[in-house]
Amino acid sequence: MSKLRKFQRRDTVPAALLIADTYTQFNSGEYFNKKAVQQYIDYYDPEKNSTTDLLEKFKKTQIFFVAIDRNKIIGLIRGNPGKIVNLFVDGKYHHNGTGKKLMERFQAEAKKINSKEIKIKSSLYAVPFYKKMGFKKTTGMRNFHGLKIWPMRKKVG
Repeated sequence: MSKLRKFQRRDTVPAALLIADTYTQFNSGEYFNKKAVQQYIDYYDPEKNSTTDLLEKFKKTQIFFVAIDRNKIIGLIRGNPGKIVNLFVDGKYHHNGTGKKLMERFQAEAKKINSKEIKIKSSLYAVPFYKKMGFKKTTGMRNFHGLKIWPMRKKVG
């Protein structure tokens, strides 16, 4: 069973790899513009970004937790009190409660900071998960910089 902890500087490259690899595996077909998929993956690719640059990107969020199993990052969630920026879980760990644990921890942190709701630009792949977590679709599918997303929100306050 995975354990959660706050993101640490040493997690930068493994977290970026998890995002790029998981996005490639599960979301790379969700686009209006195929180039947008590669741009998203490149944004987190440690071969195309220095560790310092990746860390600066990650520091733009107040809340960041990682899920660890056998000293390996298998999931992460990051964002600001009212908005999730990333939630990724290694495909080998889907359907084992890791995503739910990360979401619950994020919600608890957001509540501490007096957030009344949490928004997410969900990938199409993740919509069923977010629905199970109590999120509601707010509009139809949208084009977000060439990627297909579904805006969702959940009241937490």
